Amino acid sequence: MNFYDDPVNVKKYIKMCNGYDGTNIYKLLSKSLPVGSTLLELGSGGGLDIEYLKRVYSITGSDLSEAFLNVCKEKHPEVPFIKLNAKNLELSELYDCIYSNKVLHHFTKEELKESLLQQTKFLSSRGLIAHSFWLGDEDEEMNGLLFTYYNRAELISIISESYDILSTLSYQEFKEDDSLFVVARIKEVKE
Repeated sequence: MNFYDDPVNVKKYIKMCNGYDGTNIYKLLSKSLPVGSTLLELGSGGGLDIEYLKRVYSITGSDLSEAFLNVCKEKHPEVPFIKLNAKNLELSELYDCIYSNKVLHHFTKEELKESLLQQTKFLSSRGLIAHSFWLGDEDEEMNGLLFTYYNRAELISIISESYDILSTLSYQEFKEDDSLFVVARIKEVKE
């Protein structure tokens, strides 16, 4: 069983995130993504980002964990949620933005490259991605979950394979400059 399939672990995670404030990344996103744009959140978790995002964008939430989806559907009944594996995106719609907050770090670097490439297929023309990542030197495993850490240059290089970087924000979640938020636009197809 996945760690986040257990409702007890989900409650612990939500409690740990109590007091989270994502204002810094929301402000950066709003500079590139107009009000009312369609946005898919990968890995909605306990739904903290949805509190802000649903007021500004036409949002669809997602998670692979039924336990998280149940929490989100109860907290945000007006928001559509889908069960979605961010490693194998299977979607029927295009979005103006695909967003995640500390979700894609559960992928290996090769899986991240593949996910970012898959995301291009589900973005509207000139669509955006907006993802946050942990910065650091060594990967680790906790509770059966992979945590992949990046140095800034490496992460920008990976994202730049399919996207043009619009803006970045280094910020502190636990310690100074431990996080990086990246907003990038799908590269134009040259004909």
